[in-house]
This record gives sequence, C-alpha cells and structure tokens, in this order.
Amino acid sequence: MITFPETVNTLEMVSEHLRTAAELEAALQDALEDLAGLLSMMKFANDKEFADSNAALKYIDDVLVPQLNGIRHSLESSTEEPVKRLNLSINQIERLLLRLQMLSEGNFGSFVI
Repeated sequence: MITFPETVNTLEMVSEHLRTAAELEAALQDALEDLAGLLSMMKFANDKEFADSNAALKYIDDVLVPQLNGIRHSLESSTEEPVKRLNLSINQIERLLLRLQMLSEGNFGSFVI
C-alpha cells in the first residue's frame, strides 16, 4: 500500500537532498580556483630558471605536491556528503516511481489518502 502522506514525505526528503547540489557546485568551483592557482605555480616553475635539477625537484616536492594533495583532500571532503545525499535521492525516487507505476497500471493494492 502506498499512502499520499508517504508520497509527500518522500518528495520532501528528495527535495531537501537535491538542495545539496548547491554545496556540490560550490565545492567544485573552489576546486577549480585551487587548480587555477596550481597551474600558475606550475607556470612559474616552468618559467623560473632553477640552478639545477635538484632545485626544480625541491620546488616540486615542497610546493607543487603539497598543493595538489591539499586540493585533492579538500575536494574529497567537501563532495563526499553531498554525493551520498544525491545518491540517496536517486534511490528514493526510483522506489517511489516504481510504486506509482504499479499503482497506475492497477497492479498495486491500494492508494490511501
């Protein structure tokens, strides 16, 4: 049996979860800005005339790698929860859609208001 309040409740939960798309968008925008900064650092390294290969490797190890690791960590931590909520929304909508299709085809017990 599917109830109208149950349908409304599911749609409200999905609506709430979909609001996390804005969080995800902000996290991705931050990552893009961080990557642009990393690109600038890489261009600097390309333009800079290092004394030797050891100086270039030191710049990579001390500056570029930590920056890249920071971007990766930040992106991972800021997108994990929103992606989970969006996936949960997909599952809830698919279950609701299946139940409503069954109701529409007359293959479901009853719909209670």
